[in-house]
Amino acid sequence: MSEQIVILHRDEEKRKEMAELIEGKYEMAQYETLDDALPFIQDKDNTILAILIGLTYPDKMGAVQIKNLAKLKLIDKIPVIAVSDEDNKEVEQQCYALGIKDFVSKPFYEIITNTRVKNVILAHRDKLMLEGRVSSQNEMLNKQIRLLSRQTAELDKSNNSIIEILGTVVECRNLENGNHVKRVKDFTRLLAKCWMESYPGTGLTGRKVEMIASASALHDVGKIAIPDSILLKPGKLTDDEFTYMKSHTIRGEEIVETVKGAWDPEYAKECAMICRWHHERYDGRGYPDGLKGDNIPLGVHCVALADVYDVLLSERVYKAAYTPDEAFHMIVQGECGVFAPRLIECFTKLKKEFEQVHAESIKIERAEKAAKEKQAAK
Repeated sequence: MSEQIVILHRDEEKRKEMAELIEGKYEMAQYETLDDALPFIQDKDNTILAILIGLTYPDKMGAVQIKNLAKLKLIDKIPVIAVSDEDNKEVEQQCYALGIKDFVSKPFYEIITNTRVKNVILAHRDKLMLEGRVSSQNEMLNKQIRLLSRQTAELDKSNNSIIEILGTVVECRNLENGNHVKRVKDFTRLLAKCWMESYPGTGLTGRKVEMIASASALHDVGKIAIPDSILLKPGKLTDDEFTYMKSHTIRGEEIVETVKGAWDPEYAKECAMICRWHHERYDGRGYPDGLKGDNIPLGVHCVALADVYDVLLSERVYKAAYTPDEAFHMIVQGECGVFAPRLIECFTKLKKEFEQVHAESIKIERAEKAAKEKQAAK
C-alpha cells in the first residue's frame, strides 16, 4: 500500500511549484480537478497522507473543490492544505471553516512552509498508524470475546446437562412430574426477568436470570433422600414426619455439594442456595435457617414463590387443586407465607403470564395422558 500526496491545480506549472513545497520521499499524484482525482483518492490500495489544493482567483476553483471534499466527508478523513497565491483572510477563514488543516499563502518561505506541510503529513501518518494499531487490537479483542462467548455457552450447556440429569432422578422417583419442574422454571424465569427490568440496580443480568431459572429445577432434589413412607404418605404427616420432610432442603444442598466439582462454581452455588432456602420466607418464618428479608438471595425468592404457586394449582394426595385466581390471591394476601414486597409487585404484574403458562402446561399434560392411554389400548 503506497503513501501518496495528491496535488490539485488546473495549471501544470503551479502543480510543480506546489510539489516543491513538500520535503521527503513521497509519491506525488497530480490532477487538474477533484473529479479527475476522486477515483485515485477513493482507491483502498492508496494511503493518502494529504491533499494540496491550489486556490485560484477570481474564479475560486480551488475553494469550490474544498467545498466538494467537505460534502463528500473526505475532508474529515484526509488532511487538506490550501495553497494560495494571495494572502486573503476572508478566503482563509472560509477554508478553515470547511475543515482544512492548514492555509499556506505567498510569499512561500521555504523552511516555514516545508515545516508546516510536513507537520500536517506526519500528524496524519501517526494517526493512521494509531488507528491501525487500535483496529488490530480491537480485532484481537473481538476474537477473544467470541472465544469467551463460545466457552461460556459450552459451560452453560454442561451446567444445564448436570441439572437435567439430577432433575430426571427426581422425576423418575415420581416425586414431581416433569411438567411441574418445567412450570417452576418458567415461573421463575418470568419473576427474575421482571425483577431485572423493574429494579436494574440489583445487578441481575440476562445470563443470571437463565442460571436461576435453570437451577430452579433442583429445588426439591433433596426429596430423593426422604423415605417413601413419609414422602408418599396419603394422609397428614405427624410432627416428627413433617420435621423429617423439611430436611429435604438440607439434603438437597448436600447432594449438590457432592457434585460441585463437576460444574461451574457459580451454578453450583446458585443450585445449593435454592435447594437449602426455597422454603425460607421474607418475615423469617421459613426453614431451615429462618432467614429474613434481603438475607434471602434473589434467586431463592423467585423459586420459592414459583414453587408455591404451582403447588397450589396442583392436586396432591393431601389436597385438591386451587384455581389460578385463588392461588394468586392466597399468595398476595400472605396465606402461604410472606414474600418480598418487590417480588409480589412483579408477581402482580405477571398474573396473566403465569395463568398462560399454567394453561399451556395443562394442555400438554392432557395430550400426554391421552397419548399414553391410546398406546395402552393397543
